[in-house]
Amino acid sequence: MEIPAGSEGSLGGGSQDLGCESVTIAGTYSLDGGSLQNAGAFLIEAGGVLDAQGSIQLGSDFRNQGSLNAAASAMVFDGSCAAPGASITVTGVTTVANLTLSSSSGQSFVLPNGANIVVTGSLVLQGQPGQPLQITTAAGQPATFTLGPGAQVTQQNVNLVNVYVGPPPSTAPVAVPVSGLGWTASLALLLSLLSWGALRSARIRSFLRTQP
Repeated sequence: MEIPAGSEGSLGGGSQDLGCESVTIAGTYSLDGGSLQNAGAFLIEAGGVLDAQGSIQLGSDFRNQGSLNAAASAMVFDGSCAAPGASITVTGVTTVANLTLSSSSGQSFVLPNGANIVVTGSLVLQGQPGQPLQITTAAGQPATFTLGPGAQVTQQNVNLVNVYVGPPPSTAPVAVPVSGLGWTASLALLLSLLSWGALRSARIRSFLRTQP
């Protein structure tokens, strides 16, 4: 399936099974609320536009170098068009309503370093017992699934490598809370008071011993 540069296409709200054929979008294509199923290797070229409002099932790599509108979409990545255990690349997905990454054969989904995928509806990460789904990115800045208000997560048999659901743990140094004079000044004042009290007691005892 190919949408050449300068052309437009539409699913018209219908349903189409691609049988794992590859898809290249260099022009503009719209699902119009329809359903695109069993898409093979999927490429949105620079300048290409996919309006994915509807549902789309992707069985292989997904590379977005153009524009993707998935804010009201259901996107399912299941590796069904790739070899069992294959590594599948997913790039250029930023905001999606409902997102599923699943595998029945221990496949690995690779996200770009620093990717931030915002999910506003439901996020499903599903592997199988003994064959967990792998979601990974290269070492360095982690990839993140950011959850919108009210978003729901289902996560079973999944290994996340340098990938986080929700914000990554902070590595910034923790500041010591300071109030009033600050804990250092307060400690110094306390030690000064104790020292003054001890000196005063010693002087009183010395004065009493020198009295007739």
